[in-house]
Amino acid sequence: MPTFPSEFPPPYDPANAVDQPAAPEDLKIPAGVCIVGGGAAGLACAVKLGQLLADDPESLEKLGEVPIVVIEKGKAVGSHSLSGAMVNLQPLRDLFPDLKDEDFPTYGAVDKESVHFLTSQKRQIKLPTPPEFKNHGNHALSLATLNKWLAEQAEALGAYVLPETDAQELLVDDGRVVGIRTGIKGLDKEGVEKPGAAPATEVLAQVTVLAEGAQGKLREAAMTAFDVSSPYPQIYALGVKELWKVEKPLDRIIHTLGWPLRGAGRYREFGGSWIYPMGPDQVSIGLVVGLDWADSSLSVHDLLQELKLHPLVRNILEGGERLEWGAKIIPEGGYYAMPDQLSLPGALFVGDSAGFVNVPRLKGVHYAIRSGILAAQAIHAALRAGHDITAHGALAAYDSSVRNGEIGKDLYEVRNMRQQFQKGLV
Repeated sequence: MPTFPSEFPPPYDPANAVDQPAAPEDLKIPAGVCIVGGGAAGLACAVKLGQLLADDPESLEKLGEVPIVVIEKGKAVGSHSLSGAMVNLQPLRDLFPDLKDEDFPTYGAVDKESVHFLTSQKRQIKLPTPPEFKNHGNHALSLATLNKWLAEQAEALGAYVLPETDAQELLVDDGRVVGIRTGIKGLDKEGVEKPGAAPATEVLAQVTVLAEGAQGKLREAAMTAFDVSSPYPQIYALGVKELWKVEKPLDRIIHTLGWPLRGAGRYREFGGSWIYPMGPDQVSIGLVVGLDWADSSLSVHDLLQELKLHPLVRNILEGGERLEWGAKIIPEGGYYAMPDQLSLPGALFVGDSAGFVNVPRLKGVHYAIRSGILAAQAIHAALRAGHDITAHGALAAYDSSVRNGEIGKDLYEVRNMRQQFQKGLV
C-alpha cells in the first residue's frame, strides 16, 4: 500500500494561533490597517489605500496616527521572493496610471515563447503553444525587485513597512479580528530569549489584511476561528526554482511538460517547468509538481536536477553559475477552493491567501495585485460612507468585486482543469 505524506500532518492546530489582546499599553501599536505580508498583494493594497487616503483627509484621520502598517517577516521586503515571473501588467498600469511600461521594474515584454513535451532524458517534441501558455505582451520580472519597488511606493505614500517582524497570532475580540501579535525578537536556535530580546508586540488594527501567501499561519487561524470553508478543499503544488547566471542570453520563454514526471494516472504526478529570461545574463528555471502525488519517495528537488540534464535545458545553463535557489507552495485548487468568505469582521484575504492562481496559465501575480487594489478600495469606500469598518458585512463589497470581476471570471473559466489531471496526463 502506498504511503501518503498528507496522512501524517505536523502536530499543529490553527486554533492555537488565535488569542485575545492582552499586552500592556507600552507593547501595543494602534493602527488603522495592518497588512500581514510584504508581497505583491499586500503592498498593492498599501499603495492603493495610500493613494486614496491622500485625496481624502477625513478618512485618513479615522485611521489614526499609523494609518497603514505592513508586517514583513523577511530581513527586507523581497528577501523571501526568488521567482522570475511573466506578468500581465494591467493591474500595475491601473495602480500607477501616470507611469509607462518602461517605468516598471521589468526586463521587458515577451515576444518569443515555446512549449516542449519531454519524452525522456534526451528526447522532446516541440508543441504548438496552447492558448493558456501564450505570454505575448506579458513582461518578465523578478518578484523580489517588484516587491522592493512596491514597498518604496507604499512608504512614499505614508505606509510603515516593518521588516524582520513575524505575525504569530491573530487577535480576535467580540467576534471581530482586531489585529495581530508579533513573535519575540532575539531568540536562540533553541527558542530561548537571548539578552536584549524584544518582547512580542500587539498591532491593534481596524482592518487586518491577510496577505501571507499560501497556507499562511494567520490565514489558517482566521478560517478556523470564523468557520470559513470552501466547496472543495484547497490543494497545493510545490515549486522548486533556481536563478542562474548564464553565458548567453535566452531569447524566449520556455515551458515543458512530461519527463521527468510520469504520465500514468496511478502516479498522480501533475506539473511542468518554466525557463524565463531575466535580462541578458540570467535565467529563472523551476519545476512545479502537485503535492498529491502517489509515490512517497518522489522529490521535486531531485526532479529539477534531472530536468537540468536534458539537452534542452543543459544547453541553456552550460557554463553558467547557480546564484540562488528556493521553493514555494502554490495553491492549485482554483475557483471552487476559494474561501466562501473573502471578508470577515475586521479582516480580508488577498492574493495566494485566498487561492487566486490560474493553474493552466501558472499565473497569480497580477491577481495578487488586483486583489490588493480591490481590498483597498473596499476599505476606503466603507470609511468614506461612515461605516464601522470592523462590523460584520462592512467589507462585503470586496467579496463581490472579486467574484464578479476579473479574478472570479478568469478562475471560473478554468475551474475544473486541475481536477481533471488527477486521472493522468492524457
